[in-house]
Amino acid sequence: MTSLYKSYKNSLVLRLVALAALAAILAVFISAIFSRWSVSKEADARTLLLIQDVFAADKTSSLLLFAHPDLFITASELEWPRTIYSLRRRLGKLASIDALSSTITLPLLDRGRGNARASYEARVTFETGPAEISVDYVLSDNELLVTEFSVLSGALSR
Repeated sequence: MTSLYKSYKNSLVLRLVALAALAAILAVFISAIFSRWSVSKEADARTLLLIQDVFAADKTSSLLLFAHPDLFITASELEWPRTIYSLRRRLGKLASIDALSSTITLPLLDRGRGNARASYEARVTFETGPAEISVDYVLSDNELLVTEFSVLSGALSR
């Protein structure tokens, strides 16, 4: 009778340990899902605001305010305002933002090490016609910073 009681007690302890481990794993997954959702919502809002600021409100400072050093590999920080001004002059006014798509890469156990990335493609319409704006971000110190910003349009090839 004692060994039966001991066996039952051991199996109960094992079940509780397994349940605690399952709860911990579930908590990690819920945290990762929430973190991904949070990054996605912030990046969506930042991308829309950035496009509107740069092309509709004439605020190139918005791009530079959230710039990662990687953004300045292709053009220096001092060249960006002139580049944006040239784009606006050649494309005309921003008429609409038609579609926004994204790809978010957020490792499960990333804790601000710069491995979280977001890439956005926005289909927009300017006075001169349609264009595609690409914006890439990296999560650095819990801040989304722009690593790449580019515009593709037929109007720019003329």
